[in-house]
This record gives sequence, C-alpha cells and structure tokens, in this order.
Amino acid sequence: MISKILRWSGNALLALVLSLVLVIVAFRMAASIRETHTRADLAPRSGHLVPTNSGGVFVQEKGPADGIPVVLFHGSVAWSEFWRRSIDALAAAGFRVIALDVPPFGFSDRPGGYTRSEQAPRVNDVLRHLGLARPIIVGHSVGSGPATEFVMRYPDAARALVLIDPALGLTTSQSEPSVIFRPKWIREILISLTLTNPLATKPLLKSMIAKKDRALPEYIEILWQPWTLRESTPEFADWLYDFLGSESKALSADRASYPRLKIPVALLWGEADTITPIDQAHDLQKLVPQATLTVLPGLGHIPQIEDPAAFNDALLKVVGKL
Repeated sequence: MISKILRWSGNALLALVLSLVLVIVAFRMAASIRETHTRADLAPRSGHLVPTNSGGVFVQEKGPADGIPVVLFHGSVAWSEFWRRSIDALAAAGFRVIALDVPPFGFSDRPGGYTRSEQAPRVNDVLRHLGLARPIIVGHSVGSGPATEFVMRYPDAARALVLIDPALGLTTSQSEPSVIFRPKWIREILISLTLTNPLATKPLLKSMIAKKDRALPEYIEILWQPWTLRESTPEFADWLYDFLGSESKALSADRASYPRLKIPVALLWGEADTITPIDQAHDLQKLVPQATLTVLPGLGHIPQIEDPAAFNDALLKVVGKL
C-alpha cells in the first residue's frame, strides 16, 4: 500500500513538473508569435528617429523651438508616450519638450549596450543632433539612472536635473547578477512570463502605484503598443541582465559622485511610494545638499499617471524655477 502511494505521489509530482514546464514553454512561444511587427507598423507619427553612434533613438517633440528644452526619460519598460500629459502640459507652458525612448524600450533601435554608462553617450548624441543647449533633464524611476549618468558625464551639458521617484540603487549593496540569470534563455522565460505577458501588465502596473484604480486601459494600451515589435523579449532579456547588475562603472552608481553635482537638482517623490520609499529621498538630499524635495501626498511610484493634474502642476512649478 505504501509503495503504491509513493509511486502515485511520484507520478503526480512528475506530471505537475511537466505541466509547469509546458506552461513556461507556451508563454515563451506565445511571446515569439506576438513579436512580429516593425517600427513602421506601430510607431506614432508624432515621433521620429534621431541618429546616434549606437543606433537611432526615437523621440517625440512638442513646444516652441525657442523654449527652454526639457528632456524626459521614462521608467523601465515604458516609453515616451507614457509622458503624454506631461508633454502637453510642459509644451503649453512654453517649454520645448523632448521625450526619449531609452533603448531597448519604445521604438528606438536596439543595438545592445543598455547600461547607464552606455546610455549616456547615446543621449549626448541625441541632444547634439537636435542642437539642444543645456536642457533640463528629467528622469523617472529606472530612467533616472541614464539621466543622472548623462549629467555626471557631461557636467556642462545640462541646466538642471529633476528626478521623479528615482530608482538609483544607492541604498543597496552592489553585486553582480546571480549566476542563475547568466543564461539568456532563463532571462527570456522570465521576461515572457512578466514584462511581455499581456496577462501580467495590469497586475504589475497596479503593484507600482498607490492609486490602484489608475491602472487604466489607456495606460495598459500605451505600454503594450511597442511590445509586439520583433525580438522584444530577447532584447528585454539583455536589458534585464544590465539592470540586475551593479553597473559598477557608472558614476551614478557611486554615492561619492553625488556631492560633486554643481547644477540645481530637484526631487519629486510620491509620499506613498513602496518601490523607492521616500526615505531614499531624504538619503539623496544628504548626498546632494542643493537638492530640493517636493512630496506628492497620497501618490506612489508613478505619480504622473496616478494624478496627472497634481503631478504636472508640481513639475511645472519645479522647472519654472530652474
């Protein structure tokens, strides 16, 4: 009797494992089937590709040509259109707005090399090509990494730096990615189960915001628009490896670099942010004595979608003083 129970249990466990493997494989195959479109199929006509020494970067521009330039860096897996309401508000206030698709996201080329240290010269090429003189640099979440790296590597190129709930990794110890993430196929499976999985988009977005009801269909659709481009999952897998690493060569990963910032720095932070808690804002203020802090009550990690009106009002007040 015991041997039969053990044999039955073993068969059940094997069946469970095989079922799990089949589900994982199915998600990866589904990602490959979805990712068949080209930039010409999906990219909005409001944007254009700017050449750099490492592939083209897709940008959307709005506002008067003689306005003070404001360059927007989106967070992870988002793209320039996620800034739409802020783009419109800044342009209406007279600023020249340039929203970037930071590779490999959005509709930029995907040449590889997605560390902060590799993104900074790419951004510099974009700004030089557009003839932008000393813009205000605005970075959100993970996009604050390349934004800050650009400012640190090209200290005379920016007028000011604005960081919105930045994910800079300054309060955690630096380490290389776990060996389990070294095989690319493992990272591809992880990406296909999460970032490029349409069933996971809304739950992931809700997990990042305090106002859960603001995970609206319009934002889901914006996020999804470029994710069916060819090879999205493999390229995101390359980005993930860089993201999980310490980026030890990046100036923006070194706490000692921050006191050397000479330009004005402004922080906008969701009071209810659980991804980068507001304690990190106070830590950053200690590193950058000239940094000002604007706290956004009741908002979480993505304040620009949680309360666009309140966020844009705060952003305009900040950039208007820089």
